[in-house]
Amino acid sequence: MKRGIMNKRSFIIFSCLVLFAIAFPLSGCRAADEDVAATTLQSLNGKAIPVPKMEAAVEQLLEKAGVAGLSCAVINEAKIVYAKAFGFRNKKQETRNDVETVFSAASFSKTVFTCLVLKLAEEGKIDLDRPLVEYLRQPLDEYPKYADLKGDDRHKKISARIVLSHQTGFPNWRFLTEKGKLQFLFDPGARYSYSGEGIALLQMVVEEITGRGLEELAREIVFDPLGMTRTSYVWKEEFDNNYAWPHDEFERPRMKDRRSEAQAAGSMQTTAQDYARLLQDILQAKNLSRAAVEEMLTPQVAITSERMFGPGNWRETEANTNIRLSWSLGWGRFDSQHGRAFFHTGHEFGFQNYAVTYADAGIGVVLLSNSDNFESVAREIVAAVIGPEESPFDWLGYPHFDPTAKKTPPPEPKAIKVEAGILEDYVGDYEIQPGRIFTVKLVEGHLYISSEKDKWEEILPESETRFFVPDSDYVFSFKKDQGGRVTGVVLTLREIEIEGKKLK
Repeated sequence: MKRGIMNKRSFIIFSCLVLFAIAFPLSGCRAADEDVAATTLQSLNGKAIPVPKMEAAVEQLLEKAGVAGLSCAVINEAKIVYAKAFGFRNKKQETRNDVETVFSAASFSKTVFTCLVLKLAEEGKIDLDRPLVEYLRQPLDEYPKYADLKGDDRHKKISARIVLSHQTGFPNWRFLTEKGKLQFLFDPGARYSYSGEGIALLQMVVEEITGRGLEELAREIVFDPLGMTRTSYVWKEEFDNNYAWPHDEFERPRMKDRRSEAQAAGSMQTTAQDYARLLQDILQAKNLSRAAVEEMLTPQVAITSERMFGPGNWRETEANTNIRLSWSLGWGRFDSQHGRAFFHTGHEFGFQNYAVTYADAGIGVVLLSNSDNFESVAREIVAAVIGPEESPFDWLGYPHFDPTAKKTPPPEPKAIKVEAGILEDYVGDYEIQPGRIFTVKLVEGHLYISSEKDKWEEILPESETRFFVPDSDYVFSFKKDQGGRVTGVVLTLREIEIEGKKLK
């Protein structure tokens, strides 16, 4: 749910949505990555996979599904043995990916944060089972962002363990609820339900405990020790020359966000090889102790839902009982004929990622894509790279590729001329979530929007009340009362609508 264009296009909307949604030695410094090209890879069934055959299969799958680009890293015997990028950074411009191209990590961000929290727990700075409210300088419901919880003491039961195993009872994001407010969907600890809101809460607590920001902590505790030099929770200038543009289902490049605020739930940028360094370290238990790794991979809650998201999240099934599908600390977990496996998915508009690691076999794969079409062939790509395996793709909601489902791309919106007097009415501040404000200004007959006041994005009129951001899916529809006074705005991002009020 995001974007930002070229060097000066900023992360505007996501701050409104979510701010409220190898063998290389482990070293703090390293030379620029190059393709790590083993001639064969070890598969889960013990057979050797010839790399040329695997690469040809992957390229055919990307072409078949219309996946703009992919970055891949493979782990054998607990070491990174292969890394390569396929396809395009920007398909329209025909600029190609390489292993240094940064992709949006999306929810892979949560797993790095998990390792950070477990490191702090090792150091005695946080107790995984102590209620988070006990670390705060004031009651949780006195923080503006958590005022919705006033009068509901269930928030006092939430611990870091409950957050990392997604048992808080919070929705994934409050703006996805009917009333757009933070609320409990069930009692903390009662069941599994994925929640970015829970991760955001734990981030706030960690930052308050340490007195330091997430990016600073992650760099010191995770990124630098593991040599993850192309990874960050905030946008870095050095990314400007080599980043993957998001592509929609019609293979059109869209706007790219440059996050200025670190978010544990989803703001990280990374490469497949950098992220594989995290998996390699988990398997080797070097930065984290073996005891911490074992605790991290221990199932915390059984997953009995039909799907990870949507209505299926509330329907029970026994379909995954045979693999003992569960959530551990920060990771999805299942048991396989090859032993324990842990996985995570990453999904936002224009980026779809998947990683799975078989801990006992020492085999894993990281796949980062800049495409809305990757998930339709994810299971086939994983099989081509590491052989037959048992990832719960159906539970994740990954579709099977359907060549008949291809659609004709809708026409891009066209801007019209609107009088400056009408545009002037839209100037002001708008609140999407408590404390989350964006500003609209008028400059020489053009409207601009910003959430940071120093980076502005032009919005173009499709009608007198409906405006769009070029090369994106963002639409702003301004609301007026019967007297013609502007009272608010509806932000639309594909199927998502969020209402905001104009501040006086």
